[in-house]
Amino acid sequence: MHVRFWGTRGSIASPGDRTSRFGGNTSCVELRAPDGTIIVLDCGTGARELGLYLLQTMPQPLRLHLFIGHTHWDHIQGFPFFVPAFVPGAELNVYAPLGFQQSLEEAMAGQMEYSYFPVKLRDLRSRIHFTELEEGFFRVGGVLVETQYLNHTAPTIAYRLSAGGATVAYVTDHEPFWKPEQGVSHHPGDQRHVAFMHEADLVIHDAQYTEDEYRGRVGWGHATPEYAVDVCLAAGVKRLALFHHDPTHDDTQMVAIEAAARARVADVGGAMEVFAAREGMTLDVTGVHRVERVTDGSALRRRLIAGSRVLVVMPDETHVATIEETLAEDGILALPVPDMRAAVTRGSEHMPDLAVIDADLPAGVGLDLLPAFRTRMGREHFPVILLAADPEARLNRADDWATDYLPKPYSPPMLRARVRSWLARTLIDGGAADHGATAEAMADPREERVASHAVLASMLASVPLFSKCTDEQLGTLVSHATEQIYPSGYILTRQGEPPDNLWVLFSGRVRVVEATADGQSEMLLGELGKAEVFGEVGILRDQPRSATIIAVDRTHCLVLRRRDFLKVLGESPDLATGLLRVLASRLYEADRRLARYAPDPLTGLASRRSFHEHYRRLAAGARRRKTGLLLLAIDVVNLKGVNDAFGYGLGDEVLRTVADALLEATRSSDIIARYGGDEFAALLLDAQPKDTEVVIARVNDKLTALAAQRRLPVPIECSTGIAWSLAPPESADEFLREADQDMQRKRQPT
Repeated sequence: MHVRFWGTRGSIASPGDRTSRFGGNTSCVELRAPDGTIIVLDCGTGARELGLYLLQTMPQPLRLHLFIGHTHWDHIQGFPFFVPAFVPGAELNVYAPLGFQQSLEEAMAGQMEYSYFPVKLRDLRSRIHFTELEEGFFRVGGVLVETQYLNHTAPTIAYRLSAGGATVAYVTDHEPFWKPEQGVSHHPGDQRHVAFMHEADLVIHDAQYTEDEYRGRVGWGHATPEYAVDVCLAAGVKRLALFHHDPTHDDTQMVAIEAAARARVADVGGAMEVFAAREGMTLDVTGVHRVERVTDGSALRRRLIAGSRVLVVMPDETHVATIEETLAEDGILALPVPDMRAAVTRGSEHMPDLAVIDADLPAGVGLDLLPAFRTRMGREHFPVILLAADPEARLNRADDWATDYLPKPYSPPMLRARVRSWLARTLIDGGAADHGATAEAMADPREERVASHAVLASMLASVPLFSKCTDEQLGTLVSHATEQIYPSGYILTRQGEPPDNLWVLFSGRVRVVEATADGQSEMLLGELGKAEVFGEVGILRDQPRSATIIAVDRTHCLVLRRRDFLKVLGESPDLATGLLRVLASRLYEADRRLARYAPDPLTGLASRRSFHEHYRRLAAGARRRKTGLLLLAIDVVNLKGVNDAFGYGLGDEVLRTVADALLEATRSSDIIARYGGDEFAALLLDAQPKDTEVVIARVNDKLTALAAQRRLPVPIECSTGIAWSLAPPESADEFLREADQDMQRKRQPT
């Protein structure tokens, strides 16, 4: 395979005389396979020159494969300037892991909005296909591509590329799972990392920080040259390219880093070649290995993360609230319990998919109960992430062997990425299509039971919805029915499939998950349990399934044929009435949830209830980080007089104007809510009391401008009060009282 470096820097481009030898462009590496397949590893600023070179030297139309490790800016900022993307007939296949909040396509398009770039993604004239990856393998042309999650602050994957007997591993934006005193850490994450690079002919590895720099940047998601050398020696790597150079490291420092890395290899008698990657450097990578996979399963098979349950075992409510907020961004439900005794007692009740456990729980209610917890869960290798002040000290203790360890104090983004990667590894997607991957076919894990129609009719009659059906009607329902038992994680039916069946749950639990319009992310709609039914909406509407159904645990169902169900529904008023009650109950629950989170209908701001939800999480985060939280309370002066004199229409317009002024005068990360009739509240993150004068002045300026623009016949006056605390109280009401007292002391409009 042929390799060429077009960008070697990390974080931000740093061109100039001081970096001319090793290069100043951000990450971009070209790889050409023996069969002519062209792969681009990351699309930093180096991609601009690469794109021009490909257009000048390669036959048209181009067919390229872009492998993005993750969508942080330094890995995608060259894409808007990658000329092949603008060429009609060119084909770009873009691969990356699913990131936080956005799909891959949304992340790539975000930097090409008109605010930042004159051409939108949808206006590019090439054919662009986006594919989101998990851990596993797939093939591109004659290249075996394997992926594995790295330890970074966002979901990030490494690529292992094998063709023609040679193997190249691209491993950047990765931090040691734990810092050992000597040699390679025994942390299972580091061991998995070593195994992924096993006997690679070339490894391109993150080496951004020196040892001294790393001590102050733990949790930032990058490695040192020493770590890169150690793990590659342990993996039996032939050549190591130090990569993702820090923008502050000039050529002189890079020469010293390279020399030190070579000396480290020589000190242990190693034969591995080490060099710091240089922009423009070309390599021919050869090997004689028979290609053998180091990963299992298809990387193209999506694992549904939304709706997963994580048991959080720790007594500190502040830390629990932070974890709840962190995981909620991915639709993951955190289930807090104070200690391992409660986890053992309530584990089967919660049925979690993963556990995050505080390693410092006292004996008797701590890690000594981990074996009992796993036994209770019925899974010997139930995944556990241990939060430990000193993971290295625990690694050789069989009594608390965890699946993974995260050092304290932990980084919330790092925890979030680690939880997502373990859920993706351990959740079973029994029904996923492999999109043409060469993964071996899995045996269908369902159990189908054969029972007499009389037995099935008796079981169906025990379900309240069908209890008033006649024997003849029950016989019709079960005449073509099948009894199924689904394992945990099995997808019973997918969104978009035809509505051919109705499921009746005898035991177990399922999750209802809806994909977004672009199909790149999911939203948890709810859960269903014993004696409930699903699939009825698609049947009644005669439309494809509106959601995907996933078994939470071992689930026992009776699957009825659509035609039989509709026939009996038309004959039985009792069944029709019962189904109406089921639908009414679900509609009521949906309305209740909407009412809880719906914005204020007049202003579009967060509602009072939503404000309290936000406050609980933000206050917990502020207490943990010790950054403080500022509350600004705003009351509209004399709104009643405006309503009496001009009518409620103008009063509503005044409220909308105040809301718009608050939104325009604050940051997108601040929380603005309509708290009462004429009351507003703003939670300002990482702000100090001295900042309020600037904010209030900005609000007043916006109010004046908007009132003039909307030609309001009355001036808008507001009173303000503030409350600030480094450790904000648990209750939003208490914080609001402090702000109201401050307002009363001032008693003058701003």
